[in-house]
Amino acid sequence: MIRLIPLVLLLVCQSLVSKAKAETDVIAQPNAVGNSSIINQNMNINNGMTGKQQFNNLICSQPTISITPFYTGNDARNPDPENGTYSVNQGWGGQISFMIPLGNDNATCSELAAVKLELAKEELEKNIFDKNLVRILKCQQLHSSGYMINPKSEWAFLCADVINIKAYVKANRDSFDD
Repeated sequence: MIRLIPLVLLLVCQSLVSKAKAETDVIAQPNAVGNSSIINQNMNINNGMTGKQQFNNLICSQPTISITPFYTGNDARNPDPENGTYSVNQGWGGQISFMIPLGNDNATCSELAAVKLELAKEELEKNIFDKNLVRILKCQQLHSSGYMINPKSEWAFLCADVINIKAYVKANRDSFDD
Protein backbone atom coordinates (compact mmCIF):
# COMPACT_ATOMS: atom_id res chain seq x y z
CA MET A 1 0.00 0.00 0.00
CA ILE A 2 2.85 2.39 0.85
CA ARG A 3 4.37 1.81 -2.59
CA LEU A 4 1.16 2.93 -4.35
CA ILE A 5 1.06 6.38 -2.66
CA PRO A 6 3.95 7.89 -4.75
CA LEU A 7 2.40 6.55 -7.93
CA VAL A 8 -1.01 8.06 -7.13
CA LEU A 9 0.61 11.43 -6.27
CA LEU A 10 2.51 11.42 -9.56
CA LEU A 11 -0.66 10.79 -11.56
CA VAL A 12 -2.56 13.56 -9.73
CA CYS A 13 0.25 16.09 -10.34
CA GLN A 14 0.49 15.25 -13.99
CA SER A 15 -3.25 15.67 -14.52
CA LEU A 16 -3.17 19.12 -12.89
CA VAL A 17 -0.15 20.37 -14.84
CA SER A 18 -1.04 19.20 -18.36
CA LYS A 19 -3.96 20.71 -20.18
CA ALA A 20 -5.29 19.10 -23.30
CA LYS A 21 -6.13 21.30 -26.26
CA ALA A 22 -8.37 19.87 -28.92
CA GLU A 23 -8.65 21.53 -32.30
CA THR A 24 -10.57 20.14 -35.20
CA ASP A 25 -10.76 21.44 -38.73
CA VAL A 26 -13.26 19.82 -41.06
CA ILE A 27 -12.67 20.36 -44.75
CA ALA A 28 -14.97 18.85 -47.34
CA GLN A 29 -13.20 16.42 -49.59
CA PRO A 30 -14.41 15.59 -53.08
CA ASN A 31 -15.60 12.01 -53.45
CA ALA A 32 -16.16 10.06 -56.65
CA VAL A 33 -17.95 6.74 -56.83
CA GLY A 34 -17.56 4.45 -59.80
CA ASN A 35 -19.48 1.28 -60.41
CA SER A 36 -17.89 -1.55 -62.29
CA SER A 37 -18.07 -5.30 -62.39
CA ILE A 38 -14.96 -7.46 -62.29
CA ILE A 39 -15.15 -11.21 -62.55
CA ASN A 40 -11.99 -13.01 -61.62
CA GLN A 41 -12.25 -16.77 -61.74
CA ASN A 42 -9.32 -18.96 -60.86
CA MET A 43 -9.22 -22.74 -60.80
CA ASN A 44 -6.54 -24.52 -58.80
CA ILE A 45 -6.54 -28.28 -58.58
CA ASN A 46 -3.57 -29.67 -56.73
CA ASN A 47 -3.23 -33.26 -55.60
CA GLY A 48 -0.53 -32.28 -53.18
CA MET A 49 1.16 -35.61 -52.37
CA THR A 50 3.64 -37.90 -54.00
CA GLY A 51 2.99 -41.61 -54.15
CA LYS A 52 4.27 -43.53 -51.16
CA GLN A 53 5.55 -47.02 -50.47
CA GLN A 54 5.62 -48.13 -46.86
CA PHE A 55 7.72 -50.94 -45.41
CA ASN A 56 6.91 -51.16 -41.70
CA ASN A 57 8.21 -47.85 -40.28
CA LEU A 58 10.08 -46.79 -43.43
CA ILE A 59 8.02 -44.62 -45.82
CA CYS A 60 9.46 -43.92 -49.27
CA SER A 61 8.10 -41.15 -51.50
CA GLN A 62 7.96 -42.00 -55.18
CA PRO A 63 7.88 -39.79 -58.27
CA THR A 64 4.28 -39.23 -59.35
CA ILE A 65 2.53 -37.86 -62.43
CA SER A 66 -1.06 -36.75 -62.08
CA ILE A 67 -3.44 -35.77 -64.88
CA THR A 68 -6.60 -34.05 -63.65
CA PRO A 69 -9.35 -32.88 -66.04
CA PHE A 70 -12.00 -30.51 -64.74
CA TYR A 71 -15.22 -28.77 -65.74
CA THR A 72 -16.80 -25.76 -64.06
CA GLY A 73 -20.26 -24.59 -64.99
CA ASN A 74 -22.57 -21.81 -63.92
CA ASP A 75 -26.20 -21.09 -64.85
CA ALA A 76 -27.54 -17.72 -63.66
CA ARG A 77 -31.13 -16.48 -63.99
CA ASN A 78 -32.54 -13.08 -63.12
CA PRO A 79 -35.77 -13.62 -61.15
CA ASP A 80 -37.19 -10.27 -62.34
CA PRO A 81 -39.88 -11.13 -64.97
CA GLU A 82 -39.46 -7.78 -66.78
CA ASN A 83 -35.68 -8.09 -67.16
CA GLY A 84 -35.46 -11.85 -67.58
CA THR A 85 -31.88 -12.76 -68.39
CA TYR A 86 -30.14 -16.08 -68.50
CA SER A 87 -26.38 -16.62 -68.47
CA VAL A 88 -24.40 -19.81 -68.91
CA ASN A 89 -20.68 -19.93 -68.14
CA GLN A 90 -18.61 -23.02 -68.81
CA GLY A 91 -15.01 -23.72 -68.04
CA TRP A 92 -13.09 -26.76 -69.24
CA GLY A 93 -9.50 -27.56 -68.50
CA GLY A 94 -6.95 -29.89 -67.14
CA GLN A 95 -3.86 -29.98 -65.01
CA ILE A 96 -0.76 -32.12 -65.29
CA SER A 97 1.38 -32.37 -62.18
CA PHE A 98 4.86 -33.86 -61.90
CA MET A 99 5.89 -34.50 -58.31
CA ILE A 100 9.46 -35.56 -57.64
CA PRO A 101 10.61 -36.15 -54.06
CA LEU A 102 13.83 -34.42 -53.09
CA GLY A 103 16.53 -35.56 -50.73
CA ASN A 104 17.49 -39.12 -51.65
CA ASP A 105 17.66 -41.54 -54.53
CA ASN A 106 15.38 -44.17 -52.92
CA ALA A 107 18.17 -46.79 -53.10
CA THR A 108 17.31 -47.94 -49.58
CA CYS A 109 13.68 -48.37 -50.56
CA SER A 110 14.61 -50.34 -53.69
CA GLU A 111 16.87 -52.66 -51.68
CA LEU A 112 14.20 -53.10 -49.03
CA ALA A 113 11.57 -53.84 -51.69
CA ALA A 114 13.83 -56.58 -53.14
CA VAL A 115 14.31 -58.10 -49.68
CA LYS A 116 10.55 -57.99 -49.00
CA LEU A 117 9.87 -59.70 -52.35
CA GLU A 118 12.32 -62.50 -51.52
CA LEU A 119 10.73 -62.93 -48.09
CA ALA A 120 7.27 -63.10 -49.69
CA LYS A 121 8.45 -65.81 -52.12
CA GLU A 122 9.98 -67.82 -49.27
CA GLU A 123 6.75 -67.49 -47.27
CA LEU A 124 4.74 -68.77 -50.26
CA GLU A 125 7.07 -71.75 -50.69
CA LYS A 126 6.79 -72.50 -46.95
CA ASN A 127 2.99 -72.39 -47.14
CA ILE A 128 2.97 -74.80 -50.10
CA PHE A 129 5.35 -77.14 -48.25
CA ASP A 130 3.22 -77.01 -45.07
CA LYS A 131 0.03 -77.72 -47.06
CA ASN A 132 1.60 -80.77 -48.73
CA LEU A 133 3.06 -82.03 -45.47
CA VAL A 134 -0.35 -81.87 -43.77
CA ARG A 135 -1.91 -83.62 -46.79
CA ILE A 136 0.67 -86.44 -46.58
CA LEU A 137 0.18 -86.82 -42.79
CA LYS A 138 -3.59 -87.00 -43.14
CA CYS A 139 -3.36 -89.52 -45.99
CA GLN A 140 -0.95 -91.64 -43.89
CA GLN A 141 -3.45 -91.57 -41.00
CA LEU A 142 -6.21 -92.57 -43.39
CA HIS A 143 -4.16 -95.51 -44.76
CA SER A 144 -3.04 -96.68 -41.30
CA SER A 145 -6.62 -96.71 -40.05
CA GLY A 146 -7.55 -99.05 -42.92
CA TYR A 147 -9.27 -96.52 -45.12
CA MET A 148 -8.53 -95.01 -48.51
CA ILE A 149 -10.09 -92.61 -50.98
CA ASN A 150 -12.07 -94.35 -53.71
CA PRO A 151 -9.85 -94.38 -56.83
CA LYS A 152 -12.88 -93.32 -58.93
CA SER A 153 -13.50 -90.24 -56.76
CA GLU A 154 -12.58 -86.80 -58.01
CA TRP A 155 -10.52 -86.44 -54.79
CA ALA A 156 -8.47 -89.61 -55.29
CA PHE A 157 -5.51 -87.54 -56.45
CA LEU A 158 -5.07 -86.17 -52.90
CA CYS A 159 -3.59 -89.42 -51.59
CA ALA A 160 -2.58 -91.10 -54.86
CA ASP A 161 1.13 -90.42 -54.29
CA VAL A 162 1.14 -91.41 -50.57
CA ILE A 163 2.07 -95.10 -50.34
CA ASN A 164 3.24 -97.55 -47.66
CA ILE A 165 6.99 -98.28 -47.78
CA LYS A 166 6.64 -102.01 -46.98
CA ALA A 167 3.95 -102.41 -49.63
CA TYR A 168 6.11 -100.58 -52.17
CA VAL A 169 9.22 -102.70 -51.42
CA LYS A 170 7.17 -105.91 -51.62
CA ALA A 171 5.70 -104.84 -55.00
CA ASN A 172 9.10 -103.76 -56.37
CA ARG A 173 11.47 -106.31 -54.75
CA ASP A 174 13.70 -106.50 -57.82
CA SER A 175 14.60 -102.81 -57.45
CA PHE A 176 15.98 -103.45 -53.94
CA ASP A 177 17.99 -106.69 -54.50
CA ASP A 178 21.75 -106.49 -54.24
